Amino acid sequence: MGKEENERREAFRRAVESLQPGGVIRVESLDEAADSAKELLEMLQQLFKAGGEFVSEREGIDTRAAGGEQLRALCAALTALEASGRREKQRRGIERAREEGKYRGRKPIAVDESLFDTVVSLWQSGQISARQAMERLNLKPNTFYRRIKEREEMKMKDFKKAEQEIRSEIKEAARQSRRDLDELKKQVRGEAKELKKAADEKLELHDVEREMRRDRIRAEAEHHDAVRQMKKDVEAETKELKKVLEDN
Repeated sequence: MGKEENERREAFRRAVESLQPGGVIRVESLDEAADSAKELLEMLQQLFKAGGEFVSEREGIDTRAAGGEQLRALCAALTALEASGRREKQRRGIERAREEGKYRGRKPIAVDESLFDTVVSLWQSGQISARQAMERLNLKPNTFYRRIKEREEMKMKDFKKAEQEIRSEIKEAARQSRRDLDELKKQVRGEAKELKKAADEKLELHDVEREMRRDRIRAEAEHHDAVRQMKKDVEAETKELKKVLEDN
């Protein structure tokens, strides 16, 4: 492949990545877009997902014309078929390796976590394209998007865990508040009972004091009556004695 042809294909890839919805990518022939049918299908799928249109002059392909939707559907079906074939081939290879005791699973691709976060942040903010992000991280599309999905799932898992911890703390705080309230009610009831007891004792003491006061008043009255009666008796006896003396 010549340098000029390579540059045209690279230009096509960049155009697909930066395409806005409704934009059109036009080529003279399909071989300008990709090296293989597989690569062409992947590029067209990316183009269609971005909401773009595709025109190839030599082959007379125009997705804006009648039959454009059929071409989109065909590309999607072929891409799905290709992916299914790869997965089936991979599955058979893994099964064969397991039977032979050679399969140990795929080793995860080592990625600088700090660099990954920085590059993904740039991509999500629109400062770089997805392809540029993949190139900086040296990752293939499937690995790149899988890592992002895993990050999102991990964040969601951490969020749910934090949410559950907060809910548990709130429930425990509510239970503790109820316990404290019950204890406070119990304490208030006890204090109210003690106050009532003290009030009853004080009232009973007042009753005793009133009864003692009545008894004292009654005793004093009886004493005065007795003194008056004694005075009357003495006066009567004096009068009688005086009369006897006068008669003699």
